Amino acid sequence: MQGIDRRKFVKFSGAGLLGFSASPRWKYLFSSSGLGERTAPENPVILRSAKLELALDRKDALPYRYRILETGLNMRGEDLGGGLTAIICALQPWEFRPVNVTVESVEATATQADFTCQASWDGKPAVTFTLRYAVEGATVFLTMEDIVEHEGYQLIQVELPRLATVGADEQGAWLAHGEDGGSVAMLSQAKAGHLAPNRFWGDALATLPIVMVGTSRAACILETTAYMDGTGLAVWENQTRRGATLGTIQTHRVNGSLSYDMNEGPGTPRISGNRNTPNLLIEQKSACRLDFITSPESGRAVNWLDAAKLVRQRMPAIPSSYYHDKFMHNTLCDLPRPHLPVCTFEQLEDRVSQLAAMIDNAPQIVHMWGWQFRGKDTGYPSVAQVDPRLGTYDDLLQLKQNCEKYNALVTFADNYDDAYKSSPAWSDSIIARRPDGQLWFSRNWTGESSYVLGMAKYMDGPGADRVHFTCDHYKLKDTTHVDVLTYFSIRNDWDPEHPASGIKNLHARYKVLDLFKQHGVDVTSEFIRYAFIGKVSFFQNGMSGGPCPFGGEPIPLQSAIYRKSAIWGQQGRPLDVIDRVLTMLFYNGYSYVQGSEDPPFNAPIPQLAEVFYLSHVPWFKLHQLHIESFRREGDRAILELEGGSIIEVNHKTREYSVHLEGVEVARDGNTFCPLDDERIALYSLRGGTLRAKLPAGWDSSKLAAISLAVYEPDRHELPVKVADGFATVDVPGRRPVILYRDGAKAKQRLLSSTSAS
Repeated sequence: MQGIDRRKFVKFSGAGLLGFSASPRWKYLFSSSGLGERTAPENPVILRSAKLELALDRKDALPYRYRILETGLNMRGEDLGGGLTAIICALQPWEFRPVNVTVESVEATATQADFTCQASWDGKPAVTFTLRYAVEGATVFLTMEDIVEHEGYQLIQVELPRLATVGADEQGAWLAHGEDGGSVAMLSQAKAGHLAPNRFWGDALATLPIVMVGTSRAACILETTAYMDGTGLAVWENQTRRGATLGTIQTHRVNGSLSYDMNEGPGTPRISGNRNTPNLLIEQKSACRLDFITSPESGRAVNWLDAAKLVRQRMPAIPSSYYHDKFMHNTLCDLPRPHLPVCTFEQLEDRVSQLAAMIDNAPQIVHMWGWQFRGKDTGYPSVAQVDPRLGTYDDLLQLKQNCEKYNALVTFADNYDDAYKSSPAWSDSIIARRPDGQLWFSRNWTGESSYVLGMAKYMDGPGADRVHFTCDHYKLKDTTHVDVLTYFSIRNDWDPEHPASGIKNLHARYKVLDLFKQHGVDVTSEFIRYAFIGKVSFFQNGMSGGPCPFGGEPIPLQSAIYRKSAIWGQQGRPLDVIDRVLTMLFYNGYSYVQGSEDPPFNAPIPQLAEVFYLSHVPWFKLHQLHIESFRREGDRAILELEGGSIIEVNHKTREYSVHLEGVEVARDGNTFCPLDDERIALYSLRGGTLRAKLPAGWDSSKLAAISLAVYEPDRHELPVKVADGFATVDVPGRRPVILYRDGAKAKQRLLSSTSAS
């Protein structure tokens, strides 16, 4: 399909449309093959605000040119002479085609243009719709309105892959995207290609649907605000020119003819639709926005961070500040295997108390995994039974109460995605259906086949009662974790009796959040997603590095935009604690410590303490500070944050440093950072002399440095030297030390007891 003339009629059978990651149509969509150079429209539709002028071609409803009025700078729109294409389904026979779209009429005011468009099938009108462009300030809003599907036909999507373009002939041309955390590439050095579709939801960028193209003088930012619409970014070249372009794919229905990855595991075949598969109505208006900026300072080139600063201004604030100072980690309690449980309730209390001694009672949140039925991934969707190998229901409540004295909240890791036939709450009626109409089998996670809940029908049925039961019966407070809830922000259900697109199921996921909130319980979940920004505060995982299809270099774009909107963890398993620190500093990824289904199952207490001091203590101080500037000096990346804080990271040499408001607080496996107004944390991987700046008001004669340990006999006071406002302490390797403002009080608390902490 790479060489197909876009203006010719092309037919596809349902069987010929492949799944997302293998689709040759995807490559065609963002290629320049068969296209040339756009000619200026003879009678353009002109929209104008006080800041922006948009010239649209009335023949094909596509942008030709944007003019930023303050500077007179132009940016090209669709630049290759391609037109609008729609994917149409003819229900009889069951066939799908990409067809050319014609413009029937245009109605325009000074700031808005409505293009009435028609897609035909063999010369017969199949679908009509309106493309609406509205200019406001330096922004263009694009929506699809008034969709009419004529009898026997359905609209799948409308493709606008080239809405704004920069060329290699323009000075300093660049492009950027937020996949894998973020990458930027100079067009002159970029490889030709496009953002790859996701294995589950195709061209929708579920985490950060924001792409950018720019020059040294101006930039365009595309944000796809409809969750199931596609976002495109491509570098193209033909015989005479080379460019970078961004665009969108407006999706009206889920294509029932495609072959889908149902998350059954590596090597398993995709599941294909058939003539009985519904093209699910998405039920969210297609929409995106294009923002235009010029250089904020005379003589300085505009860059990706300038664009990110514009976007971050409209991101919602983080819903809860509860997690800002908490050390959150998990404990795997049990698995359905014929061995002793991994960690009983009694043993879990021991772990909590030991870690509390090592982190000086800093607040903990402990997620229990595998606390129900026969352990992890068993019993769902029921949570009515406590795993008897761990203890009793009363033991569980006692554990939660006992851990409060260690400043620790013990709570659940739950799951509203999986269902098992052995569960007392099993019912075929609440299981999602695959495109072929079968129950949606997922995987055998820990010994039994799991199935996927259809969230819309589940939350309209027993799901709501489950939330109330969980909160009341187990006396949940403050927070709980619901795994998978955010990962699949887009998940369709092809049940012919209860069809639900990803949007309908997304609203059911929102209902889970709302019902827990009625009980005063905030929900954390698995992976950061755009659809949950402003609704979920803490995500266990986030993007933190990966290959760029254009050969670009990593940038902290996700962090620059979401930094004050959410907390997210790190993607994948780190190599070691230094890897955790580097990822945290560059991508702002909270180092959430996961358990394992293989021995040793749970991280040893000294390892948890090491992660706390080297990664979390600096993160507590830095994670809500906006990035104000970013630059590279060779292999070194320098992030300047608001308030005068600076991060320097070198992934090649594995070196780093952190300055907090001008004072160095961490460097290369050493932390010497304030915990709060009364304590400074000191920690060294290799051991050595650490030097910490004393805060204003601290009396050097009252200080005490105490090395922490689980048991009182192993705790020791260490000598402190004070000079020029700095305290110096010789710190043992891998042994936490706290420098206390009120040394006498600390020594009485930590060194005078006669029993274990």
